Amino acid sequence: MNEKNISDCPTNFDKINKTFLETSKGLNYTFDAIPDLIAVLDTNHKIVKVNRAMAEKLNTTPASCIGILCYQAIHQSENPPENCPHSMLLKDGLEHTSEVYEKNLGGYFIVSTSPIKDDDDNLIGSIHIAHDITKRKEIEKNLEKTIEEKDILMKEIYHRVKNNLMVLSSLLNLQSRYYKDKDIEEVFKEIQHRAKSMALIHERLYKSDDLKHINFTEYLETLAKDLYNAYTSDKSLIKLILKIEEVELDVDISIPLGLILNEILTNSLKYAFPNGRSGEIKIELYKNKEEKIQLSVSDNGIGFPADLDYEHSDSLGMLIINSLTDQIDGKIMLEQINGTKFTVIFENQEC
Repeated sequence: MNEKNISDCPTNFDKINKTFLETSKGLNYTFDAIPDLIAVLDTNHKIVKVNRAMAEKLNTTPASCIGILCYQAIHQSENPPENCPHSMLLKDGLEHTSEVYEKNLGGYFIVSTSPIKDDDDNLIGSIHIAHDITKRKEIEKNLEKTIEEKDILMKEIYHRVKNNLMVLSSLLNLQSRYYKDKDIEEVFKEIQHRAKSMALIHERLYKSDDLKHINFTEYLETLAKDLYNAYTSDKSLIKLILKIEEVELDVDISIPLGLILNEILTNSLKYAFPNGRSGEIKIELYKNKEEKIQLSVSDNGIGFPADLDYEHSDSLGMLIINSLTDQIDGKIMLEQINGTKFTVIFENQEC
């Protein structure tokens, strides 16, 4: 049955009106006591009954609303609105719920519309219940504003931390020039790159819409190339290969993992190819069969010292690697076949 056929039926208003006139006073008292706005309509959009809350919102009395077209009374319009739930109900006979803003009612409402049928299961009208959610919407807007302000503040913090780390890196670079001892100069250089690796994380967080996660793939590429350029004077001898999948990591994992990568790659670039030896360094990042993240740095250089226990080494680089691997609840492995391969495996946090 379509809307036109239902609207042509002249007896529906009388039927539903009689139904409400015959109800007990107790039901009417209950009807008026409900704080939600309630309106009963016939199939021609005429108001059969409204409760006191609805009438007060319209600055009138319940009796004055009877027989008026609902869209004229509520929307002050000559036609039903485009998303009129009553019109949709007349077409399919089903319940409809929507969130609307109604200026004439003074705010936002969740409107539920349900069909009313006679004893023969014929549709004779509908009942509308509008729950005022204006205060909730105001709270939501305030929360959104607070979150937006917090995000701006966090971005500013990330930006300042990044700038401070870059200043520190520059100061270390300047300070290293005052020392003639190559070992001391190298220490300054390593600390400088550690600071820069953390600065890159904060730079990406500052530029990202997500302040909790970063695209580690892009970060890895930038860090690896920076270190490669810093430690490789003849790029025709050492080749850098990146085989990495798209991976997004939590910031609490990204910072320690970036430092781990910094230490392992720096070690390969400095020691794997002495005396002009050529070779390649490969960095792989992917999700393995166990759905864990796997980062590998391998080279085909001279290899790790056979008598060195990497898990209990007192070298600063290995202490940093082992400590940070524990921090991310990861596992580190060393393979020494045709060179050196470090692999770090850990579980990614939910993004």
